[in-house]
Amino acid sequence: MTDSRHALILLLALVLALFLLRLGFNGDRDFENAALGTMTVSCQAKDSNGTPIHTIKQRENEVESMRKSVAGDSAIFFLGNSQTHSINQKNTGEVVYPELISKSYLNHPVLVNSLPNANLQEFFTLLNWWNNSISIKKVVIPVFMDDLREDGLRRDFMSGLTRENYFLPKSDAPLITDLNGQLQAFLPKEASPKKGSAASATPQDHVEQAINEWLSERSQTWRNRPNARGDLFMKLYQLRNQAFGIKATSKRKMIPARMNRNLQALDMLIGFTSENDIDVLLYIPPIRQDVEVPYDLNEYNTFISDMEQLASNQKHVLFRNWEDIIPARLWGVKASTNGRDEPELDFMHFQFAGHEILADSILNALSR
Repeated sequence: MTDSRHALILLLALVLALFLLRLGFNGDRDFENAALGTMTVSCQAKDSNGTPIHTIKQRENEVESMRKSVAGDSAIFFLGNSQTHSINQKNTGEVVYPELISKSYLNHPVLVNSLPNANLQEFFTLLNWWNNSISIKKVVIPVFMDDLREDGLRRDFMSGLTRENYFLPKSDAPLITDLNGQLQAFLPKEASPKKGSAASATPQDHVEQAINEWLSERSQTWRNRPNARGDLFMKLYQLRNQAFGIKATSKRKMIPARMNRNLQALDMLIGFTSENDIDVLLYIPPIRQDVEVPYDLNEYNTFISDMEQLASNQKHVLFRNWEDIIPARLWGVKASTNGRDEPELDFMHFQFAGHEILADSILNALSR
């Protein structure tokens, strides 16, 4: 094959790739909430003055606003996943349970950091970081069995830590060493020097950055690359679910290695709160009860028992099991897991009245 034919094929492939990218992957996406579906809306809490007290991605303005809102006081700090920042069938004026608590709990200000599919390694890391800059009186921690299947830290939800070059205090614990390694990998290249080189970026880095900036200024298709990546992974996820017949009601088995790392992180979190005189409200979150839960029942019952036992051994930890406090009529539905079938039952997200029930339960526990 001649060089000219090689060049022609390469050119045609490039044109086809750009065409498909523009045709199939366009517009803005909210991949952090992609699993919510159209009936569930993301909503971040505000205080009685309308000031944001809730962050998902630690955007700089949100973090600074939250730190200022404490103003020398001690905060009631909420960690959570999408249940904390989502309302099913939301109507005007409806808010999430941390906002209801913020407007009712007058002893201390309320702050919230939630992230979709949050695992306990992320909770441990975030609590350490926030405690560096604010005083925390109590921390509220939901433990979702489903999220014990998740592992490691995600760059998008550690942006505040990356921005401030934060690392967990050095320890002999392998998990902390690993988490710090992940935080190091999130840093920009110029902040994370290669072994044996200066801290500044290489000539290749400068050239790549210049080309990227030039293309981003001139090409919507080039700027759209994150959407293309997200769409591709979403379609692969749906294809996998379709191939294996996975649905919302499918039983989810625990992944032992990941579960053990998350439980180790929870144990370290409990130790950290004890050392820093922080009270803990640890709870099993609501899950719909009108159908069988999507877990192996033996694993699920053991999980609840283990959480209760962990709390019983710690004077500063209060445990509550709220798995069944939300009535079936208040739960929602979500987009099908494979992207093709009818909407499926949502085991995670409920309507505003459910947020009111959970807020009341948490307020009663915090008042103890």
